[in-house]
Order: sequence, then structure tokens, then C-alpha cells
Amino acid sequence: MRGARVSDAAEFRGRAGPLLEEDELRHTVPLGVLSTLERDPPRYAEHHLWVVEDAGRVVACAVMTPPFHMLVAGHDPRALEELVATVRRDGVPVPGVNGVAPEAEEFAACWASATGTATQRARSMRMYATAAITPVSAAVGELRAAAESDRAMLTEWAHAFAHQTRLQGGPAEIARSIEARVGADPGIVVWEAAGRAVTMAGASVSSPGIARIGPVYTPPEHRRRGYATSLVAAWTDELLGRGIRRCALFTDLANPTSNSIYQAVGYRPVADAVEIDFV
Repeated sequence: MRGARVSDAAEFRGRAGPLLEEDELRHTVPLGVLSTLERDPPRYAEHHLWVVEDAGRVVACAVMTPPFHMLVAGHDPRALEELVATVRRDGVPVPGVNGVAPEAEEFAACWASATGTATQRARSMRMYATAAITPVSAAVGELRAAAESDRAMLTEWAHAFAHQTRLQGGPAEIARSIEARVGADPGIVVWEAAGRAVTMAGASVSSPGIARIGPVYTPPEHRRRGYATSLVAAWTDELLGRGIRRCALFTDLANPTSNSIYQAVGYRPVADAVEIDFV
């Protein structure tokens, strides 16, 4: 069993792709980051890619785009130990790990054992997915694609979303990510009521047939009116109508509202996920 650093995103896909695509839904985040690295290299100022191979087959891999946490795949204990050793040899600072359970938890345990670093669970999440929407009564308004004229509003909302959720990367990175999706496919959409945008939702295609929805944000003055539910339902239905096989999204388990509204429109739990800081 041998670990190695990979510098090129296309090479990484060629080597780690079979592992990630074994369960493309659970690996939607690293697949999405990899897709961005291939399609839009300047999107991330820095990236790091590692693989662990056994008998010519990748059994564990990791992707990191600072300042974001590391994303890992693979849960063979020996492979994760080799992955930790490989990353440590590179001397790259690792602030923490994100991913589905139990892989992320197992990597964090290996990292703590090898380095003596303490770990702290920063967030517990749940991944939901659907292949069909459950019809719901729509709020007043309609879905439309975000336009160039929405950029200032979306930037303001991105900063508010970042402060509210305390997501990694901070307001600047989250705003940059949202702004980059304006005019993209699938990009960013808003729900417009009485001529005014009242909520937004993004989406990205992480692999053929799988789209991940997010972020979803509604300013406080427009909440509790069903706008986000209607937008996610309509956006999901549109993506599925384009040929997407399944749509996925993540929720913070500390937020009971989001966990209930997405289930109301047909989303069902797929896996739990964690965000773990190394402190």
C-alpha cells in the first residue's frame, strides 16, 4: 500500500475516479470540487490531491482547497493511515476534515493518533437526495435565473449567509463562489415575488446525472412564507427535467426547519456527514 501526491486534476480523476464513482452520491462534494478544478482552474488559488493505491487500485484519496477542510474518501484503516502519512510528508497544514460518516470520522481519528492533534466536531450534517419531487402548494411568485443585475444583492446575501452559518472559507470565499455561478449552468436561481427576489438557491453538477443544490438562503424579512420550500421544489424539478437523475443537498442537523422542509418536497436521508476541526 503506497500513498502519493498528484499534481494534475485530470490525472487524479483517472486514478481516483473509480473509487469516487463507486458511490457518486456520497462523494458528490469531492467530485464537485474535482470538476471545478478541471473546468475552472483559477477558481481555487491552491489545491492539493493525494491517493493511496493497493495492488494498482486507489483505495483512499483526499482533496483540499485551502482555506477549506480536507475531503476524504475510503475507509480501509490501513489506507487511511497511509493517507495521513502521505499528507504529513508533504508538510501541508490541514485545518480539519469534512465528509460523510464514517470516513471523515475515521480519518480524523487517524490524524489525531499520528499527530497528537485534538479534534473538535464543528458541525453535524445530513445529506438528502431525491429522484422526484413531492408536489407542494407553491408560495406566491416564480423561479427565475439570477441575472447580472442581481450581483450586488447576491453578494450581500452571501455575506449574510456566511455569518449566519459560520461555514468554512468565510464571507469572501462564499461570496466568490456564489458570484461565479451567475450565468453558469446550472448556476444560481432566485424566487421572485411581486417583482422582488426573496430567496436564492445554487446548484452544481458534481458528476453526470448528480446535482447538488446549495447554498439556499432567505433574508430574515422574507422567511416563514414558504419561499425557500417553493424555490427548492421548483429548482429540483427543473434540474430533474433536464436529465439529472438525482438531486442532493446537505442540511445542518442543528437546523430543524431545513431538515423538515426538504423532506416535505420529497428529499430523503442518504448519509450523515461531519465537519471536524483539528485544534
